[in-house]
Amino acid sequence: MRFSRKLATVAIAALAFTGLAAPAASAYNYAYDSDGDRLLDIWEIEGYDYNGDGYIDIDFPALGADPYHKDIFVEMDYMPGLMASEAELDTIVDTFAQMPLWNPDGRTGINLHLDAGSIYPRYDLGGGNQVPHQGFTNLGDVHDLRAIHSDIARYRTFHYMIWGDYHGTNGSSGAGNLNGRVFTVTVGPTHWGHASSPIRIGTFIHELGHNLGLEHGGDDSVNYKPNYTSIMNYKYQLEGLRRSDGSIYYGYSTSEGMTMNEAAIIETRGIGQQGRGFSIRYGNRYWNAHQGIDFDGDGRVESRPQRIDINKDGRISQLSAPNDMEMIQFQPQHFFYRNASTVEVNEMTADKARDMGYLPAE
Repeated sequence: MRFSRKLATVAIAALAFTGLAAPAASAYNYAYDSDGDRLLDIWEIEGYDYNGDGYIDIDFPALGADPYHKDIFVEMDYMPGLMASEAELDTIVDTFAQMPLWNPDGRTGINLHLDAGSIYPRYDLGGGNQVPHQGFTNLGDVHDLRAIHSDIARYRTFHYMIWGDYHGTNGSSGAGNLNGRVFTVTVGPTHWGHASSPIRIGTFIHELGHNLGLEHGGDDSVNYKPNYTSIMNYKYQLEGLRRSDGSIYYGYSTSEGMTMNEAAIIETRGIGQQGRGFSIRYGNRYWNAHQGIDFDGDGRVESRPQRIDINKDGRISQLSAPNDMEMIQFQPQHFFYRNASTVEVNEMTADKARDMGYLPAE
């Protein structure tokens, strides 16, 4: 398709390459990114000419992009037999659609566009390939496969991931570039056996969360905070959060919770109002999270302040519970082959999953 605004495209592409966000725009304003998803309005309305040669390389309108509703595009390659099921992909997409993020069209949520290729016609956006089985040493291996199997025109606008078998030697569940566009989910049979659907769903959303700028503690790396009700938290990554109606929440935190001072924990408060509607596992049972939790496992839920290391990291500290919705960062248009962003460390491993009861003992 010939793009009639070639000069405008080149100018806008130059603006986008700086990574600067344009101000909110009125209807059909080509130069801006009205919904703040780092996909310019002109791309979402007329398509993306990545090299400025006058030809559309990615027909975003045909792929369902909307200039007034946040979109994320993810190309998913996969090793033989390791692609998630359609039902699992449906849950992932619905989780993003339900996020309470404002859009100029008046509706909340993120439209997550997953490209699995021809394996699932409903999720075929023209990419998505089976790749040879291998183990990953680090995310550089994933970047190498992207260079082989993905169209370079997608580098600035799509996230790229692989449903793989294993990462490193300790059975890591995956890895993601923090504030980048590449991640992997590696809960395959070598270390994880037959991983459950919650493990696959939770790990995908967790690793994509790193791309969106979220750490294991939201805005810090402090992990296992029971009051941080987010899939970014290892405490919830592999199971999600149980709602009182029996459903499972696999998303990011949607409000700021009570900071918990481990030097003066009052068990009868649970994790505060952040936990309303959730039942969380602590010890050998589930607790109504806002009504009281036996954090020290002594058989009593006490109203007096106690010194308890509730996230079991060997320190007594203040545990924050930030709102992920205020921290999500849609990524600038990275062009370079290897993204220079950092990789989140302190991995969730298969051994940790077994210790937590999410995998059978070997």
